[in-house]
Amino acid sequence: MLNQFRTRLASVDALPQLAALGLLSGLLAGAVIILFRLAIEQTQISFLPGGDTENYEGLSASMRFLLPTVGGLVIGLIFHNVNKLGGGGVQVGIVHVLERLAHHQSHLPLRNFVLQFVGATISLVSGHSVGREGPGVHLGAASSSLLGQWLRLPNNSIQTLVACGAAASIAASFNTPIAGVIFAMEVIMMEYTIAGFAPIILAAVSATALTRLVFGAEPAFSVPSLQLASLVELPYLLVMGLVIGALAALFITSLKW
Repeated sequence: MLNQFRTRLASVDALPQLAALGLLSGLLAGAVIILFRLAIEQTQISFLPGGDTENYEGLSASMRFLLPTVGGLVIGLIFHNVNKLGGGGVQVGIVHVLERLAHHQSHLPLRNFVLQFVGATISLVSGHSVGREGPGVHLGAASSSLLGQWLRLPNNSIQTLVACGAAASIAASFNTPIAGVIFAMEVIMMEYTIAGFAPIILAAVSATALTRLVFGAEPAFSVPSLQLASLVELPYLLVMGLVIGALAALFITSLKW
């Protein structure tokens, strides 16, 4: 039965099979992101004043110094010792996902998945200036890739699963299914196709639904409503867009240089 499923995936009309895989990968990635968030937030609640997950300012000055220092030391020791074991360098984050898509048939290794989970959890709990976006995308994409490898699916199907996992992770992390879909199509797939869009949107929606069962439907960020006071503001917005775009290009060029 599984062999027939793999054969169907290789055909041009494999949309139902891809949709089923998208739904499954969305639930899997959503569950991984839930575990990731619980590991971070429950640890923060256990030691931060008032049980507030963002109240690092409430810690003493010595703790605000020691916590990120010790956390960085622990992460460095873990990654250094893993590198000494061989098997290639430890790579994590969105760039790692894109590299595996481009050069390794979308196969993301289990070792880097585990190190991303552990390293990002320690970083966030110890108050480092990092977010859960990059780690979340890696975890979601890797969980879906590992699912495809376990099922021995064709490489093109695993690529779609990686995009599904990335979309699901963004959706589950921030309660934003549309943003997850756009990110996966623009950054991971780099194209809009029906065969890719259907499983990705199913993955994002299923991950969001699963996450809302655990964390509720509250948005991750509370953005005030904005509106134009006058059409006179439009030229200013145009200039602002050009300036910000130029600064972004300058930043990327400087970083590469």
